[in-house]
Amino acid sequence: MIIEGLSPGPLPPPKTIEHKFQTPNHSNAYTSVYNFHERVLEDEASVIRARVLGFLLILTTNDTVRAEVVSTVVSCSNDSALYDLGEVYMDFLIRPFKKYKGSRTPTFQSHPSRPSFDLRQQEIKSLIHQAPDNHEKAKDLALYRDGYRCVATKVFEVNYAVNGGPEDYADIQQSGATATNCAHIIPASTYFKLSNEPKKKYAASVLAVLARFGYNVDNLNGSKIHSLFNVMTLVTAVHDYFDQLKLWFEATITPHRYEIKCLNPFEPILRNMTSPFTTFVTSDPRLPLPDPALLALHATCAKVAHLSGAGEHIDRVHRDLRRLDVLAEDGGSSDVLFHALYHSSVVDVGA
Repeated sequence: MIIEGLSPGPLPPPKTIEHKFQTPNHSNAYTSVYNFHERVLEDEASVIRARVLGFLLILTTNDTVRAEVVSTVVSCSNDSALYDLGEVYMDFLIRPFKKYKGSRTPTFQSHPSRPSFDLRQQEIKSLIHQAPDNHEKAKDLALYRDGYRCVATKVFEVNYAVNGGPEDYADIQQSGATATNCAHIIPASTYFKLSNEPKKKYAASVLAVLARFGYNVDNLNGSKIHSLFNVMTLVTAVHDYFDQLKLWFEATITPHRYEIKCLNPFEPILRNMTSPFTTFVTSDPRLPLPDPALLALHATCAKVAHLSGAGEHIDRVHRDLRRLDVLAEDGGSSDVLFHALYHSSVVDVGA
């Protein structure tokens, strides 16, 4: 397992990363953000927002995303505008991807009997011609597509191990088995079952950012969030780290082959992996694999969240939210208030 050696810190001076700039506008945008960063070093909130912008400009591998960030940065005429732009990307790009580490309790299913498992297999195969429109269908089809294994660790789903075919027995013995979850790349909780106007407005803002980044948000809206290109099978520990932006899949030159990057070298299930690389395959060509573009966006958000300090900031605000009974009268708890509003706008759709 290769651990990503990323340490949070200040933005590098423009001259030290000239090779990363694709165009003069790209260079100008980064220089503008860097100068903003240097002017606000005494203000933590401003520093984090400046670093979100700067590391987005450095790290994104998507040309459309880069062009959009460059364009919006260049359009900012002062520090206040740059602060607001950094906040937009933190609140409507990184925050939706980031699950607070204490907010989900892993779920475990009872083991079905062998006859009921065989019947379930037939039901799943009958769904292949349909696009999944809810979490359970997405989980069933993703499991079938992924060979009833976690795509990262190759550990088997425990229900399949107990009731699956004897031809896999030796492989199961070697790889092991545990509970698995259906992991969404673009989180389902951000857009699904939105019951009031504030929640819908927040979801619309997130979708607007994705649209400006060139993603077809019509393919993610409503129940389409459960489409197979947006889901994959992960064991609970890996799913948890993926949702916390502490683990991501770094694309290689080989299609659908990824290097797994993780910030925690002590996670046992990752430390015991025989290879840091994984290749996504499908059991049926009619079942699409996870979308490389969405995985790339998740990877960018994970790195930016860590390097900028935005991820830790979001966690800290969540902790403050749970501790504070009364928000500060001087406005010092404004981030806590926003997080409270955001947290109430999402729902847990299961594992």
